[in-house]
Amino acid sequence: MWKVVALKMGELTVEQASITYDRGYGARIDIPVWSAAITGGGYNILVDTGIHDATWVTENVSPCRISPEEEIVSALQQGMGWTPDDVDIVINTHLHYDHCGNNHLFKNAKFVVQKREWQAAHQPIPSQRGIYLPQLFDCVDYFSWRFVNGEEEIVGGVKVFLTPGHSDGHQSVLVKTEQGTLCISGDVSNLLVNIRENIPAGILTSTKEIFESMNRVRDLAQYILPGHEPTIQTFQSGNFPAIQADRQ
Repeated sequence: MWKVVALKMGELTVEQASITYDRGYGARIDIPVWSAAITGGGYNILVDTGIHDATWVTENVSPCRISPEEEIVSALQQGMGWTPDDVDIVINTHLHYDHCGNNHLFKNAKFVVQKREWQAAHQPIPSQRGIYLPQLFDCVDYFSWRFVNGEEEIVGGVKVFLTPGHSDGHQSVLVKTEQGTLCISGDVSNLLVNIRENIPAGILTSTKEIFESMNRVRDLAQYILPGHEPTIQTFQSGNFPAIQADRQ
């Protein structure tokens, strides 16, 4: 049975309305950047690789802080006892700068992304040009990529499925755990409140699609690790929050 461990890759200060559509205008909140390690089934799998440069993010997007313990090499070692060379598979939920920033470190890994996201990242819509940095994903050997279309099982008990809306080819990850089916949601649900109260993100390619994607997550999973939820604890494993508040 697979085990999922939350790895904090730093923190951003953002406008609340950018992660809760039409709510929180003028409010600024601090949010973590989560990656997730999946272990216990014969492969070492990492979902998302965090931020490449806190200074660049602060100067170009929003205030960003990464402590020494949150640098990806340190976080992997502390949380998992892994080095980047130990990672067999990297799954990018999408290719925004804060989800693929350290892809270049994983020399032995196969990379999984939706074909639709790869295409969108190289030809982004105008509102998303500033959050796709081609050097962060084009640095990976092209033959190390596995381009998927929709729902595909990556290894037994770990599946990706298309959840567009925040980005055109966004995907989320389903993991079979002892607790139940866990969704590592990426930014289809930045926060727990997004999925529980059906509030989409503020950064969107399609409002219609993100509502459909959240419904898909609710249909498939019992528990969730949102992409930027502050109540998750670093190195937490198991006991992730239920998608529905009344689920036990």
